[in-house]
Order: sequence, then structure tokens, then C-alpha cells
Amino acid sequence: MSNGQDRPSPLLIAILLASVLSVNTVPAQQPFRLPGTVAGPKKQTAAPSPQSRWLRLPSPTGSPASDETPADTMPIKLWPADKPPVQRRVSPIRDNPFAASTPQPKPLPMMMPAAVAPRQPPAQTLQPSDPLENSTDASGSANREPTNRIVDKTASEPANNASSQQATSDPPVDCDRPPVHYNDFSPTPVPAVSMVHDPMREAYVYDAKRSVPTQHPWIEWGRIFYGNGITPRGQDWFGQMNMVRSEFYVYGDYRIGLGSGRNAGGRADNLAARLNLDMDWQLTDTERLHAFMGPLDKNNQFNRIELIDGDLQYEPVFDPNLVTFFFEGDLGAMAAGLHDMRSPFELPITVGLIPLLFQNGVWMEDAVTGAAIALPAKHSRLLNWANYDWTFFAVVDQLNSPAFGADKHAAQAFGTAMFIDAYDGYIEAGYAYLRDRTQSERSYHNMTVSFTRRYFDRISNSVRLIINTGQDLRADLRTADGGLLLVENSWVTDNPLRVVPYANFFFGWDRPQSVARAGAAGGILRNTGINFDTDGLNGLATLDPTASDTTGFSIGVDLIGQRLDRQWLLEFSYLTPHGNRNLDVPDDQYGVGTRYQFPISHRSLLRFDVVYGWRRQLEDVYGTRAEYRWKF
Repeated sequence: MSNGQDRPSPLLIAILLASVLSVNTVPAQQPFRLPGTVAGPKKQTAAPSPQSRWLRLPSPTGSPASDETPADTMPIKLWPADKPPVQRRVSPIRDNPFAASTPQPKPLPMMMPAAVAPRQPPAQTLQPSDPLENSTDASGSANREPTNRIVDKTASEPANNASSQQATSDPPVDCDRPPVHYNDFSPTPVPAVSMVHDPMREAYVYDAKRSVPTQHPWIEWGRIFYGNGITPRGQDWFGQMNMVRSEFYVYGDYRIGLGSGRNAGGRADNLAARLNLDMDWQLTDTERLHAFMGPLDKNNQFNRIELIDGDLQYEPVFDPNLVTFFFEGDLGAMAAGLHDMRSPFELPITVGLIPLLFQNGVWMEDAVTGAAIALPAKHSRLLNWANYDWTFFAVVDQLNSPAFGADKHAAQAFGTAMFIDAYDGYIEAGYAYLRDRTQSERSYHNMTVSFTRRYFDRISNSVRLIINTGQDLRADLRTADGGLLLVENSWVTDNPLRVVPYANFFFGWDRPQSVARAGAAGGILRNTGINFDTDGLNGLATLDPTASDTTGFSIGVDLIGQRLDRQWLLEFSYLTPHGNRNLDVPDDQYGVGTRYQFPISHRSLLRFDVVYGWRRQLEDVYGTRAEYRWKF
């Protein structure tokens, strides 16, 4: 063949190859050559050398070639002659690592007939660096195998005799196993153990499963709260696109605590109990009616037995009134049900006696009479905001705030709050106008903004700012003015789930207030540290939590159990006055506190608190308490 135009077609080669292999015994024959290979001298069929098991295919420029191999060829390993051939596809350029850079003609696949019954191919190992095999070709030079190749362990077994070699057919071409090069993308050899099917191992994934113990609600009508199986089809009372799946639950927790000590109001030695009941009537997947009540507490006083001057006194407290009662739903889902179409938009709403909580309860934490509406899951390419939620609220009654004294019917509030994912962190912002219906001079504006993100993959930081302004009163008569700056930090340790050191700082001036704050929610510094956090049951002592004309910090460490099943907090706090408007803080205050809690079961836990606070020019505060909590 003088040039590429005179070469036979792949189909002709397949026909010739099949005819050659159909001969059972041939005394001597020419070695089989693929198109483009270099013909070598006639080999001896009686005792083939190891090199006779290799063919040479054209190699593109830059391919590795030994000094005795022509530059335009590359070796291809053959099966040993004494082994029966196995059916294989001949694809000489399929795994060529250089085929992407050099155009190659697409070969015609053909099957190699088996002379005997097929069996599994011999075991193989991948040897990254084989010793050179010494053999002599027609020119007498030593032929070297590639550095990385798949070696047949049985390839080194010599033939029994010359007659056995002649009695077998031509050795098949192993074109599916080219040499392994450094940039070879062929499938990685799979370990033999992975090819063994173990039914017991497959079944263990399911047999080892067990039900997780969960506490079910007191009342569970309709669907099971932690049920299994497919959700049953609902009723189309509100349309096919907003099915009714009615269910009703009553759940909550019961708390009983024993405490002893002295707080800012005097001695506090009592055994107190509290019952929190949530009642939830689920109408559809997006609409529900929800109510909450605390029958054993009223105006932050709990059902208790007190020790007063050595005498035990029982103080019964019972209040059947609802603390919250509201409707919650999605206007888009309701419109879809009424018009029998897919939800055209998402617009969550709530109305009634609703709980509102913003910025972890720092800016607002109260149950108020009003309504709220939200624009969820929006984004802005112009401002580079990946996601934001925008809430609008209106409070018409039952707003609790120290800015309006003990009258929870005096004020109304109208405002908005935003949560924005942007700039490698998230932003929380809000504005509210509080209108005093009884004394308009006390009306004021309440604004807030915060930014939270992680720095250097080690420090989680939040900066919050609250500003109060607008009261038309003398400076000494204002109840809401000034502001509060909070800087909260936690250190990301090598064990971030179990060891969390933190350091929180604050600076307050004048009389900063939240928009609304329930009595049981404590002061505006509640989240700064456990030494400012009320326990909401026994009246455990705290340092001054108002942030009025004070500055300070809390530093501590939060330790979580190895199985994330228990918590131990250690903390030191300090605050100092920098003005003269806070009569409760005439001088420095500092304290230490610790808290330990752990579960008894999946439905109950124990909690222990110890705190001691030193207050200059005032009597020290201290206390210990133990609490049992049962969830249902």
C-alpha cells in the first residue's frame, strides 16, 4: 500500500479476518495487521516470543515510542497464544489518548469469533512500572514495553509444544486494552470485591432502621403529626388547587421550677409552675387558625408557692384568656383554589392577635392585635440582593412597651421590616411609627438596621443599631429616645458545633426601646448574655437589662455535648453607667453565671442556673434554680 487511497476498507478487513480465524490448523501464517500497521518479518509459529503478542498501530506525533519501534507506530498487547480467544470489539483508536489532537478514521466494529466456549478473561493487574522485557525483533534490537500497561499474569507461561501452537487458531487481537498512559481517561479498574453481590449487606440498610421516639401532641385529630405513608387526598371545598386536609393539634410544654435568691426587687424563693398550650387547626396546606394560652400565668406572675419571711404561701394564678389567636394563610393559594388555576403569586398574610418577633426579639417581641403581610423570596439584580423578604405590619391594640407605661391599649404601631441576603451576609432593617392615642407627645419613630456575616472564616459578627426619636417632651420626661448599638461575635473553632466562644458588646444612650416587648420577654439586652436573660418562671436575678445610659459586655463559652445532647454555658458580664438618667445603675455592675441542661428522654429535660451579680452602691443579686420541662 503506497498511500492512504490504496488501503482496503475496514469492512474488507473484517471479512478477511473472519475467514482466517475460521481455519482450525494452519502450518504457518502471516501475522495479522490492521490498516496502517507496519508489517514485520515472518515470525516462527512453533515458539512465539513474548514480543509476538504485540501489534503496532500508528502513533500520532509526540506519542511514546521505544528506540526499536518506528516513530509512527504504537504497541497493542495481544492475548497469549495458548489461551482461547474471547469475543471482543476491535476498536484500535477508541482509547487512543492522542485521538483528540489527531484526526483518525472511524473504524467499523467487528466481533472476534471464539474458537471454544468463552470463559472469563485471565486475571490482570495494573503495574505502574514494569521491567523491560528483552526480546529480539527482525532487526535484532531489544523491544521495550510501555512504562504503564495492563499485564496478563498468564502471559509469561510458555507454550507446551510447537504442535499445540499450530493446533490453535490465530491469537485474538486485544484492541480494547491499550497501554495505560498518564492522561488515560478509560474506566478505572474496579476491585473484585465490588463485583460480588451480598444480599445481606443490601438488606442491612433497611433492616437496621428503627423508629425515632417522638412525643405526639395531647390532641391529634386528623392526620398523625409524625405519620407515615402518602398524604391522603383532601376535599375540594376551596377548589381543586387548594385542597382541604383538616387536622387539629394541641401541644406545648409544662414547666416547674424551684428557685432561691435575691433579684432587683428583693427575695425570690418559690416553687412555680407554668403551662404553655398551642392549639393549631390546619385547614389547607397554607391556611390555618392558631391560638396560644397560658392558663397558669397572668401579667408575668405564675402559679406558685412562695417562702416569705419563713412562711410558705400559695399564690394561685389562673387565666383562661387567649394570648394569641390569629388566621394565617397565602392569598395566592386561596386565589388559585377559587379560580381553579395554579397559584399566580405568593402573598402570606396574618390577622388577629398575632405574635410578632423581629431580629431575634431585640427589636420586637410581643403578641399584638393587628395584621401583617409579606413579600417573600424576592431578589434584585440591580442592588445585587440574592434574596429578600419584606414584611408590613399594623398594630391597633394590645401593644406592650415601657415607653407607654403599663397601659397596653395606649399605642398603635405601623411599620415594615426587611430581611436581605446580600454582600456575603444578611441585612435586617425596620421602621415603625408608634402613635400614642392618649398622649400624642409620646408618639415617636423607631428604626433599626443590622448586618451579619462571617470574617476570615473564623469570626461570626452581627452589628445592630436601634434609634428612637420624635417624642415631643422635655428630655427628662421622654420615655423612648436615644439608641442602642449591639456588636455580637462568636469564634468559629476547630469544633464549631460543640465549642462556641462568644463576646457581645453594647452601648446604649438615653432610653432606647423596642417597638413592643411583652413583660415575660425581659429587657432589650436579653440576648446579650445569660446574665441579662430572665428565666420566665422563678424570677432569677439579672444585671440591668435596659441599656439605658450604660455600656458593657458579656463574654463566655457555649459547650455542647459530644452527641449534641447537652449544653453548658459559662459567662462573665460587666456594665457601667455613662449618664445620669438610669437610676437603677448608679455605679458599675458585673456578674458571673452558668447554665447546664440535658434531656432525660425525648420528651423531658432538666435545667440548672446559677448567677451572682455585684452591684456597687446597691445590694448584690444572686440566685440558683432547677427546672423540669415536659414537652408534649
